[in-house]
Amino acid sequence: MTPQKIEGGEYLTVREAVDLMGCTEGWVRMLLGTGKLQGRRFGERVWLIPIEAAREARDNLSTRSVGKNHLAKRPVSKRTKAAKKKKK
Repeated sequence: MTPQKIEGGEYLTVREAVDLMGCTEGWVRMLLGTGKLQGRRFGERVWLIPIEAAREARDNLSTRSVGKNHLAKRPVSKRTKAAKKKKK
C-alpha cells in the first residue's frame, strides 16, 4: 500500500482502502456513495480516499457478529431444526 501524495495530502485508491480497512470493495464504494467516507472522484469510476478518512472509518466499523449479539438468546444446543416438508 503506497498512498498517493496529491496537493499536500495522502490518498488511497479503493483497493488500497479495502486492504487498510479490512472490508469489501462494495462496502467502501457504498460508504463513498452515501457520504459516510470522504473521498474525491476522478472521472466516472476512480475514487481517491484520504488516508486519515480510511483509518477513521476502519476504527469506527463494527462487524455484523458484534452488532447482532443481542439476537443470540438461545444456546446453540437448544435450537431445533425446522421440519422438512414432504414431497407429494
